[in-house]
Amino acid sequence: MDNEEQLELIPEKIVKLRLQFIHKPINKKWWAKKFPFLVQNDPFEYGLKIKNIGTEPFSGALIKEFAIKAGTLTQHALKAVKIKPLNPGEEFDLYIDKYTLWHEGSISTSCTLVPDKNGEVIHTYQHHRDHDADELFATPNEWWHDYYCQSQQQLLQTKTNNLILLLTTITVVEAIFGLKESLKYIAGIVAWSLNKVEWLFAWLAS
Repeated sequence: MDNEEQLELIPEKIVKLRLQFIHKPINKKWWAKKFPFLVQNDPFEYGLKIKNIGTEPFSGALIKEFAIKAGTLTQHALKAVKIKPLNPGEEFDLYIDKYTLWHEGSISTSCTLVPDKNGEVIHTYQHHRDHDADELFATPNEWWHDYYCQSQQQLLQTKTNNLILLLTTITVVEAIFGLKESLKYIAGIVAWSLNKVEWLFAWLAS
């Protein structure tokens, strides 16, 4: 019996994996705001949140050809990475590479998975966060999902608008109540809050 005939005798086992694109900013100051979405021109580290959502144990696999496509440009991960074995219900985060997107708008993420165990077939699911629903990807041992990169200019404009709103509010408060009286009122609220906090700690310590 040759190798091909032996492989045909191995029963096929289907495992179900939910794959979610994850990312985190790099070289970001601790006081800088962290956004839940990708931002144009901000360097980031990316990877996948992987969960076994089936009833069968997963033996592990190799992630190959992980790609981020933005417009006509495609960035491929520099290396293939391993997914560890997962029991049903188990999940973990796997970071793969680093990148910076010059593109704003819609992007796509995809990869190919090579199972460690012969006869094991991986069905991947895309998780739709807004609807809390999983959608089966059509091709076994492959995964694809879309994502979005926020425009840096739009974020800067939002910050500018917020500053303008703050200055306008201060101007209106000053015109109605007077800036000095408003500051005294705010200081009084802060002092009252600190007094209550001090009383709470004293009560807890007693």
